Amino acid sequence: MGKVTVGIIANPESGRDIRRLIAHASVFDNMEKVNIVKRLLLIMQELGVEKVLAMPETFGIVPAALHAVGEHISMEVEMLPMKVFGDWRDTLKATELMKDKVKAIIVIGGDGTNRLVAKTSGEIPIMPISTGTNNVFPYMIEATIAGAAVSAIATGIVKPTEGTYKTKRIELYEDGRLKDIALVDAVATLHSFKGSKAVWKPEYLREVVASISSPYNIGLSSIPGILKEITERDDLGIYVELGGEKGIKAPIAPGIFRRIKVKETKILNLNEEIELKTSPSLLALDGERETEMRGGITAKITRNGPRVIDYRKTLKIAAERGFFDD
Repeated sequence: MGKVTVGIIANPESGRDIRRLIAHASVFDNMEKVNIVKRLLLIMQELGVEKVLAMPETFGIVPAALHAVGEHISMEVEMLPMKVFGDWRDTLKATELMKDKVKAIIVIGGDGTNRLVAKTSGEIPIMPISTGTNNVFPYMIEATIAGAAVSAIATGIVKPTEGTYKTKRIELYEDGRLKDIALVDAVATLHSFKGSKAVWKPEYLREVVASISSPYNIGLSSIPGILKEITERDDLGIYVELGGEKGIKAPIAPGIFRRIKVKETKILNLNEEIELKTSPSLLALDGERETEMRGGITAKITRNGPRVIDYRKTLKIAAERGFFDD
């Protein structure tokens, strides 16, 4: 039997992008990510994790954490053997290399990082830890608690079928072929190039499809969220066409409410397809200008998203089973 192994993907770019300049978001620096990894390593070692596989990246977050904890870490920590590009390719490659070797993957990053992991993680449970002020998908969670929940799943004290749930995703099709996915929102825009990827000008937005929407979220999913709350556990989604007469104000970025005109709103059932009217379009996926589509564009919301650890449920079951007994 192999060692109890957990993967760590820490994105050095999350929490440090241009949105910190054009909005009023806080900067989440890489030394704080180092501190998160330090706590994760210490807790997971204490609770039975024997090995960690980590994504190499440009800052060296995991090596810096290892150096900081020094002799307090005796479990094996291995950096994945992969070329580092310093962009989205690193996250995709790391997930592919990990998924057959680990019991869970910890993702330290925002909506965009989790979206990339979700493309290849399959049924491997993930623990998404937020690194910013405007993320919807990952948890705002202390690393100590996250590490304990991951350990309970990885060691088998709590089975994935007991302590995780399948999340939703938005599937985007071009002429009937799956082109890309989003976890929270997909927005048809009139932008002509990716550039910085950030989206903050309402006049460029045309249609929003969201799997999660709430007035207490920040970002583009707040636009439908002002109109209808839909949680991750609801087997529903929402479509909004912009440009009509009804006016709302939505928090599309930290510190920024923008006036938005709404033309049409439609609640979507799970697996219900909707055709987007804006084509060609550069689609913003989970807040980032990402994918250009020119043909017939359709979207649907499914339960094909990543399997996420429910840390409250997992830790409750773990405690009942004596996981924390001394």
